[in-house]
Amino acid sequence: MKWLKHLLRLSEPVRRHGQPDRVPSVAMMVNNEVRLPGGNSSRPGGISPPLDWSDIAGWNLYLKAKSIEGPFGVPTAIGARGWELVRFLKFAKDQGGKVWFPGCGTDPGPRFYAYVGCTVIATDFSPVAVHVQQYFAGLAPQIMFADWSSFVEGNPLIEKSGRFDVAEHDFVVCPPPGVFDVVINCRAFQGLPPSAMRAVAKHFFAALRPGGAAIIDTINVHGTACDPLEDSLLDAGFFLPFSTSERWYRNQLENTGIAYGMVLGRPQLRYDRRHPREHFKEYEERDRKILASFRTEYETRHAAEESFVNETMRQPETIVAHVVYNTG
Repeated sequence: MKWLKHLLRLSEPVRRHGQPDRVPSVAMMVNNEVRLPGGNSSRPGGISPPLDWSDIAGWNLYLKAKSIEGPFGVPTAIGARGWELVRFLKFAKDQGGKVWFPGCGTDPGPRFYAYVGCTVIATDFSPVAVHVQQYFAGLAPQIMFADWSSFVEGNPLIEKSGRFDVAEHDFVVCPPPGVFDVVINCRAFQGLPPSAMRAVAKHFFAALRPGGAAIIDTINVHGTACDPLEDSLLDAGFFLPFSTSERWYRNQLENTGIAYGMVLGRPQLRYDRRHPREHFKEYEERDRKILASFRTEYETRHAAEESFVNETMRQPETIVAHVVYNTG
């Protein structure tokens, strides 16, 4: 199960109930912090991402406000002050290294993967995003990444620079631009309406060779909001490891109505506004026991599913989707 351990090598902050965050991973990082022109707000100049994710003009306005000229100083390290997208690098290289980043926005990730030897195509339906990625194509890695020299010296994954292509492409309506080993979508899938999500899942599936894999990286998607996302992938033909036991566990927790967060895969109580704060302790022990009561059954179901997962993953034709649920 090394593939799973690597892919899930994440610290999982507390998961909070509420609507999914619709902000995709497009902000630049300077000195390990997000910096935007005109101030420190995460929504520059009062501009928010469009509520309608098909609004190209809205995305152009938002992405233009978020892009900067550099130097960027993006960290290559994994960790609390590092850069999350690096965690998929070894997986992508092991799969073959031919990677499609659909809905790339202005994320420097696609360029990074090409720097370290992958064959990459980055696509977006926003001309602003495409322009930014084309700008990245002409930059030396030392300009984009603060610790590039030390990263190269200490990383056996670095062989030689790969290929980096950029294209304007709408992944909802257009067929994929080729066949790939891996599709990496960072927070540009979760906010689509159900019909678009189903169409995109089919395009992602069609883009992968037999044995290929998609990584769907999400932010603040939890509870029942996971179901339509996963259903679209399953309906497209993807295999989702442990989806049966994980959904069972998720549904049991949601059905309690208890406010909780997930920390390292386990539910943790958080303050429930239905109860006055001064009375929270009265319910704490009771609710903790209710949430914990599903754990044994979940572990039993998970263990029973493991042999099926391993057998399916060994089949050379299996095309798998790994959904990564982050909270931030």
